Amino acid sequence: MIFLYVILGILALIVLLLVSYLRVQLLYTNEIFTLHICIGPIRYNVPMQKKVRYRKLAKKLRKKKLSSKAVSAAKEENKKSQVLEELRGDLPLPVFLKKLKDVLIDAAKQHAKKLHIQIDRLRIMVGTGNPASTGISYGICAQSTAYLLEFLDSTVTLAPLSKDVVQICADFTGGWDADIKGTVKIRVIHLLQALLTVFFSLKSNINPDFGT
Repeated sequence: MIFLYVILGILALIVLLLVSYLRVQLLYTNEIFTLHICIGPIRYNVPMQKKVRYRKLAKKLRKKKLSSKAVSAAKEENKKSQVLEELRGDLPLPVFLKKLKDVLIDAAKQHAKKLHIQIDRLRIMVGTGNPASTGISYGICAQSTAYLLEFLDSTVTLAPLSKDVVQICADFTGGWDADIKGTVKIRVIHLLQALLTVFFSLKSNINPDFGT
């Protein structure tokens, strides 16, 4: 009976994981870019730069591990190339890349609306130090932002923007600055569905007898 409870618990955990959202939160402020990845209560902060610690010790260890790292890196690269070659089959690389592009476009059309984007802050200060070039840059930046929001609204599921979320301003005496915060999320099961769609579509395009 306990074994059955354990199995049911594992199955319930898998179901909860599949229906939960994979969230990627992007934050840019004070010239610092931060990236957080969340799945349910699990949160991982992606390091954007290596911390400088124990530099002398790291140099010594690097000399010792350089050869082993090179060997492991070469093996990893060889594995990736083998997977690519196996997936490509006998197709020339340009033909394979064209088929891959077509498959990705089709998958994006099918699954793009399952991708949710929420913009909490999009504030850009445009400044070049020159009034004329600042005015031109401001116009380009404002128009590009409008095009980007329109593209996202028609392609993915863009959450309604709150008042004053998007602010594009010109600073004729200062420089460029930005304060951006947004979240991209998709259910894990939808992400797996999109990946499997790409894989099987690509295999069937390369090998028509695949899956028969």
